[in-house]
Amino acid sequence: MNNQKNQNTGSVVTTLLGAIVIVVAFVFLLVRLATSGYFADVDEMTGPAVETRIKPQGVVTMGDGVPAGQRTGESVFNKVCIQCHAENAVVANSPKMNHPSDWAPRIAKGMPALMNSAINGFNAMPKRGGNPDLTDAELERAIAYMANSAGGNFTEPPIVADAASASAPATASAASAAQ
Repeated sequence: MNNQKNQNTGSVVTTLLGAIVIVVAFVFLLVRLATSGYFADVDEMTGPAVETRIKPQGVVTMGDGVPAGQRTGESVFNKVCIQCHAENAVVANSPKMNHPSDWAPRIAKGMPALMNSAINGFNAMPKRGGNPDLTDAELERAIAYMANSAGGNFTEPPIVADAASASAPATASAASAAQ
């Protein structure tokens, strides 16, 4: 009986000493953390250094990797327009590629009317063919590509080397309306 009393006392003392060691270690580490401070290297805090650390890691390009405004009519057709205007598409009332009978009344209205329908949407067609990233010049290239396949005689706008000027939808719209 005496032996069991000594075991209980030893167990309590061991637990108490373990708890004290843990508390002392915790307090020591907490004090060390609070008094350590942060010493920034001045060279690391300059404006260019901070900008370098927070700059984006890459540039996102959509689809085929061609920047907006630089796509040809054929590439826009193959990425966007083909969904509704392919020869075997089942979307009602959309003129199909290589079908002159579908395109003849639309070609007769001229490029400004076709551009207006493409930019603002027409019947079931969403604005900009459902791709808001398309510039007016890209839309005009795609329309010329599709209409020319069905007997039209439209000229695709040239691809401008400067992506910033080609991606401005308002300027391209004004240019196409003037024709």
